[in-house]
Amino acid sequence: MEARIALSFAAIALMSAAVANGADSKLPAGPIHDRHELMERIGGNAKIIGDAMKAGDLSPVPAAADKIKEDAAKALPLFPEGSTHESSRALPAIWEQWPKFEASMKDLEDKAGKLAEAARSGGDVGAASKAMFGNCKSCHDQFRKPDEDEKS
Repeated sequence: MEARIALSFAAIALMSAAVANGADSKLPAGPIHDRHELMERIGGNAKIIGDAMKAGDLSPVPAAADKIKEDAAKALPLFPEGSTHESSRALPAIWEQWPKFEASMKDLEDKAGKLAEAARSGGDVGAASKAMFGNCKSCHDQFRKPDEDEKS
């Protein structure tokens, strides 16, 4: 269980870095800004899950996972083709490999739902969170530019 939690926290650290950076005021209004805000919310809820697991109090996990599931369901329309900007971390690979990106977002929605259910039912929250955060990391590795802090 400890190894699973450690892996989950590694993924959370990657997402939390985005939350700590705050909204990028250089982003134009519209889908680019809106998806940035949506991803910030997902990262904030991921941090809630990680903090809860670290504290050994899983009571906040179902609600935070439900919010991630809801936001993941809203994400795809915020990536219309050609919605790029120099301040956006979205890579062209999103549109070049749209079916793969779409599947990853739907998988996030599914895995967040499974995490919420595991936390509600006394299931294996460690495995469910590892699966969800693994999805986040995989998608970020393929479809998002690294943060300047992540490069060093």
